[in-house]
Amino acid sequence: MYLVRPFEPARDMDGARKAFQGGFHHILWPIIEHADGMVDDIILTFHRMGARSYVAEAEGEARGILVGGLLFEPGPLLRAAGLAARLGWRWLAGARRGDAQPFARACFRRVILGYAPFEYLHPMTRSTETLLLTSQAEWRGGIGRVMMDAWIADSRRRGYRRSTVCTDSQLAWDFYERYGFRRVREFDMSAYHYSLPGRDVTGYIYSLDL
Repeated sequence: MYLVRPFEPARDMDGARKAFQGGFHHILWPIIEHADGMVDDIILTFHRMGARSYVAEAEGEARGILVGGLLFEPGPLLRAAGLAARLGWRWLAGARRGDAQPFARACFRRVILGYAPFEYLHPMTRSTETLLLTSQAEWRGGIGRVMMDAWIADSRRRGYRRSTVCTDSQLAWDFYERYGFRRVREFDMSAYHYSLPGRDVTGYIYSLDL
């Protein structure tokens, strides 16, 4: 049903944007609705951070996207940190600041701070990491699995014995459990203070032995 192939930004951005909006609108609606161009910038930043980016194509359009990265390898780690810092600077203080309403910038800042626990609580082991996984709502039902299958196969080919993912209680965390990941960390997080005011959110880190 799906053709899994490498992500091509010039060809696939419309479909990837729809997948991002469909998967994350409930937690990132201030950014999606009030920061013109930020979604594309986020997708491209993840893509540049990653070692491999896939889309699942159906009926001629990308319906889902997965970006996989390498953890605790000096080169990829430094590149990811630099790209993340550049994204934050561009939207909070740089040239793109004017394209985002103040509420969207406040939400973006809070998301960055709220995701910090994923960094210092992450198991410090050599592994691959699913950096981004989402799909268009009307195409769900197997699409995540076919993309994850491709990434896990690639992780094994690279010689890795473990793959991890960071998610939370407001996302489809149960997908990872059905796939075979086991939960290794959970903690309170506050990334969605503006988009989900008053809602308790728990961060999860999952690991899969390959």
